[in-house]
This record gives sequence, structure tokens and C-alpha cells, in this order.
Amino acid sequence: MNQELYFIALIPPDSLREQIQQIKLEVAEKFQSSHSLNAPPHITLISPFRVSDEHTSRLHSILEVYAQGHRPFKIQLKDFATFPPRVIFIDVKISEALQQFQQNLEKMIRAEDAFGYNYQKRPYHPHITLAFKDLSKENFYKAWDEFKDRNMAKTFLADHIYLLKHNGELWEIFRTYPLNKL
Repeated sequence: MNQELYFIALIPPDSLREQIQQIKLEVAEKFQSSHSLNAPPHITLISPFRVSDEHTSRLHSILEVYAQGHRPFKIQLKDFATFPPRVIFIDVKISEALQQFQQNLEKMIRAEDAFGYNYQKRPYHPHITLAFKDLSKENFYKAWDEFKDRNMAKTFLADHIYLLKHNGELWEIFRTYPLNKL
């Protein structure tokens, strides 16, 4: 039985996505941390999990119905932050809308045994990763010196859920689910 690796995210619109991608490229060049380039800039809603081919249609149905039951909501990006000593990210202001959206989606995914989503429950901290796994501790501190005083203030409308699939090398947008525009 073939199992594919997926995760669920919010992705900024093209113009903002490109700006963030440029920051990720800057981090890769200056601080030798390119692992974040393996996925488009995104805010993770559901961390990676495996789904067998026979359950993929169930996943699509759940995401389609979930998206149709929610209206678009605003996402605010605000400055930079860290999870020391390896992760540097663009911080996302957590709103009630985002918190509820993520929590309810996670409940639905956890309820499906076929998805094998068994991560430990912990508080949701939305962010857009710029550097992680391959960022050395030494370069973490150098990078943080550069980003700690930098400003980032952007807002976008989250109007789709994105299902990303790992192709063996990197993450690609596999399918999108528009939120109900009513």
C-alpha cells in the first residue's frame, strides 16, 4: 500500500509569497540554511502526515467540506522571531479566527485513524519558517542579529486551504480548497 506524505497550510498570495521567498533565499545565501526552500512560504495548519492512496479521496472530501464551511479571514505577519537555537521565522499574530480554524481542522484530521496524525498536542504557534534544520547554532545567532530588529508588517486574506504533497525531494502544492466566499 503506497503512502504519500502531506501537510495542510495557508499560503500568502503571489506577490507576498515572492517577497518572503526572497528573504528565504537571502537566509540561504548568507547563513547556509536552505532547507526552508523545499516548500513554498506557508503557515502550517497540520504538520506532515501519511495517507494511503485508498484514503486520499477521504482527505480531499474532508478538506473540501471544511473549506466550504468557513469564510476567508485576515492573517497578520508581524516581524521576526525564533525557536532557539535553530529556527528563525516571520511571526504571525494569532487571531481568534486563525486559532479556531486550526484547532477545528486538527480535530477533524486527528479523528480520522486512516491519516495516522498522532503528533503530541501542543499550543499552536503560527509562523512562516525562514531557516531551520540545517541552520547551524553559530549561524543562528548571526542570522538573529540581522533579523531581530528588522520590521515586517503585512496582512493578507486567507481564502484557501492548501494541501501540499512531498514529491520525494520537496513540497509542492497538490490541491487547493477555496473558503466559502459568502
